[in-house]
Amino acid sequence: MNDRAALEITWLGQSGYALRLPTGETCWIDPYLSDYVEDELGVPRIVAAPRDPQVDHVDVVVITHWHQDHLDAPTCKAIAKANPEAVFVCPPSCAGRLAGWRVPRDRIVELSRGEEANAGSFVVRGTFARHDVPGWLAEDAIALVIDAGGTRIFHSGDTEYDSRCLEAKEHGPFDVGIFVTNGSGGNMNAREAALMAHELAPGVAIPSHYGMWAPEDYGPTATLDPQVFVDYCDRLGGPPTLVLEHGIATPVRGRMGAAA
Repeated sequence: MNDRAALEITWLGQSGYALRLPTGETCWIDPYLSDYVEDELGVPRIVAAPRDPQVDHVDVVVITHWHQDHLDAPTCKAIAKANPEAVFVCPPSCAGRLAGWRVPRDRIVELSRGEEANAGSFVVRGTFARHDVPGWLAEDAIALVIDAGGTRIFHSGDTEYDSRCLEAKEHGPFDVGIFVTNGSGGNMNAREAALMAHELAPGVAIPSHYGMWAPEDYGPTATLDPQVFVDYCDRLGGPPTLVLEHGIATPVRGRMGAAA
C-alpha cells in the first residue's frame, strides 16, 4: 500500500485519535478537545486542541468510557451539531449521558465487551478493560478493536494491566496498537503497557494518555516519558514503536505493515 492509500492516524491528545480513510471517512476515538476537565475538576490542559469539533468533518465517534477526558461533553455536543449524520459508538454509561445532552438516540450505538458494531466503513469491537478508579468506577469501560479500510487497530482504552485484556488477541493480528502508559488513575504504567504490547504484538505500538496536563496533575506514580515505553518494548524484543506528535497526521500501512 502506498502512502496515499494509507490510513492516517492523528493524535488528538490524551487518549484521543482521529482515523481518516483514503475515502475521507473519519472516526474519532475519545476526542478531548475542550476544557471540560478544568471546568469539572479544575485541571487545565497545557496543549492546544489540534482540531475544531465545531467545523471538522466526523463520521464516527467511538468512546471507551464516561470519564471527562474521554467522554467530553462540549466536544461531543459540537460534533453532533456540526455533523448531523455522525454516529456515536460507546458503552451504555456513555450512551445515557449522550442522550441527556440531546444527541438523538438513533445516532447512538451501544457497545459492550464482546459486541461488535458497524459504523460506516469502520467495524468496532469492544473488548475487556479494567478501569476501577475509587469513586470514579467505569464498570463498562472497554478496549477497542477497530477495522478501518484494511487496517486493524487495538486501542487499550484506560485500563490496568490484566490478563483478561489479552483476550483481544483472538481478534488480531493488529497493524497498530495504542496503549495507555501514564501509570496513575487506574491505568497501566509504561513498563506494564510495554509488556501488553509485546504480548499482543501489533505491527507498531504507540504510547498514549500523557502530555495533556502538567505532570503533577497526573499524580506521583505517573510514568509520563514515552521513551520509557519505547525502551521497554525494545528490551522485550518488540514490537517496534512510534511516538506521535499532537495534531500530525501519520500514515500507516494495513495488514501488519509498519508506520510510514
